[in-house]
Amino acid sequence: MREAIVDAVVTDTGNPPLDALSGDVLVTLEQMLYYEHHAAKILAPRKVGASMLFYHGARFEEQFEPHGAALIYGASNYPFQLAMIPAITALYAGNAVVLKASERTPAVARKIEELFSGVLPPDLAQVASDEPEAAGAYIGADPDIVFFTGSSANGRAVAAQAAARLIPTVLELGGKDAALIFADCNLERTVEGVVYGAFSHAGQVCVAIKRAYVEQSIYDEFLRRLLERVATLRVGHGHDFDLGTLHSESARQRLDIQVEDALARGAHLDTGHAAGACGDAPMVLSHVPDDARLLIEETFGPVLCVAPFFTEAEAIQRSNASEFALSASVWTGDMRRGQRVAAALRAGSCAVNDVIRNIANPHAAFGGNGASGYGRYHGPDGLRAFSRVKTVMAVGSSRGRPIHWFPFTRATYEKLGALIDLRHGARGAFFAVRRLFLSAGVAALAATALTAQTAQEGRLLLSVQLPPNAHGELAYLVFNSPDGFPQDKAKAMRSGFVTPAETGSTVRIDAGNLPPGQYAVTVYQDENGNRNLDAGFLGIPKEPVGASNNPKGRMGPSRFSDCVFSMGPANQTVSIRLVRPR
Repeated sequence: MREAIVDAVVTDTGNPPLDALSGDVLVTLEQMLYYEHHAAKILAPRKVGASMLFYHGARFEEQFEPHGAALIYGASNYPFQLAMIPAITALYAGNAVVLKASERTPAVARKIEELFSGVLPPDLAQVASDEPEAAGAYIGADPDIVFFTGSSANGRAVAAQAAARLIPTVLELGGKDAALIFADCNLERTVEGVVYGAFSHAGQVCVAIKRAYVEQSIYDEFLRRLLERVATLRVGHGHDFDLGTLHSESARQRLDIQVEDALARGAHLDTGHAAGACGDAPMVLSHVPDDARLLIEETFGPVLCVAPFFTEAEAIQRSNASEFALSASVWTGDMRRGQRVAAALRAGSCAVNDVIRNIANPHAAFGGNGASGYGRYHGPDGLRAFSRVKTVMAVGSSRGRPIHWFPFTRATYEKLGALIDLRHGARGAFFAVRRLFLSAGVAALAATALTAQTAQEGRLLLSVQLPPNAHGELAYLVFNSPDGFPQDKAKAMRSGFVTPAETGSTVRIDAGNLPPGQYAVTVYQDENGNRNLDAGFLGIPKEPVGASNNPKGRMGPSRFSDCVFSMGPANQTVSIRLVRPR
């Protein structure tokens, strides 16, 4: 049966057999094994707490019960896994299943139907592979829950139909996953990981890498190695090929339009490409504008956009700028930074120094945010997504009467008011004790946060050498990106003025603590006291100026890339020599 399933997947999708075996069969088997061992415990009733003051003698329990009939829409890219795992999860939670498999994968649908008919009671799980027009009407039959895997556009349509009938939904939609690549990464492993993450299954993976943001200092080298590795990929069908081609003509046409739009907007195609040939070979593009359709819209195909970044904050901002937030990856030799960046990303899942493999862990939840959908499956969250929670309170004692029961009297009202004052009032005993512990807790958290922040940040000290006969205050500006560099105070992350002790000497400036990252500093001496850097007709400064790294003279202002330096958690002194332009 295993080989029959692989053959069906290969027939329907054109995937390489190894991809079908690992991505469809193995992942499904692992999830089944996990639920076989853990489902009963996960779905067992669980006790919950209650206030002894108001619920003396009562016990609370949460029970998990099935929704009823689960309507599941499968997808065509991994047709076995993306149909079987939600179906199996729903069945383990006690639901009946109507599985609408993709109309593009009829051979896989028949195999799933054979599996169900061989082990399940009749009609507990039904399989269909109707065209989308007919399948859309399934929601009109009022299923008790809908699980949809597919594009964000189709997911919105399903959500709208289900919402009109108040049917709960779980939506597993598309992504625009980013890889954040830092200079301290293992470059060889990172290139291999990004190539696999971007082009596995011809990029027809919801968590495929579509955007690679690379730290500026290694950008050229990374791009060179990436292109060399992409050129070795074998495209075709069978055991001896790395990836197949797009099996949807509509996806091919959409990708071609998106690529042509990016090129028309100034993007550079770093790999070969012929008009109308999208999906036949991997493509790498650089200099893609942020408003290009290739970066804004969902993309299903073998294409990767690469761009440089200068600071950690910029990389996080660019990754989070997309409305899609499914998964992401961070590549770095600093595990603390990896965890810190992962925590700052909007994605529903993230891998540090790995890609795609993390979502196959049957113990861990998977799902997206934003335009990538909502809800989670896999792991315990999958079973609970297909379950309703029923809360049961059981009172074993028949003594006494709750204070809020009939009859209502003034005396009862005053007793209840006194109890509320005692428990919640500003002068009540409960409030005083709670306030004491809350204050202590807040102080402890603040101290921990301050300690962590101080441990992560380093102090930037500037050693500024003044030119002869210079006078006036020194102005300094600290930038963490090229935006506004070198003298736009409004875009500098930090700036200030310092009065030198004497002329012709070296002045030390304390620029304060900075988180680890990349920065550039400019300094000028305000000789006429107007707190601006004065320049002549051609933009040449009239006052002494300098910048970090002391870049050599060039036509025009210094560039951020020439002045950038890295800050770590330790204190750092940057020497700057002011020169008087001629």
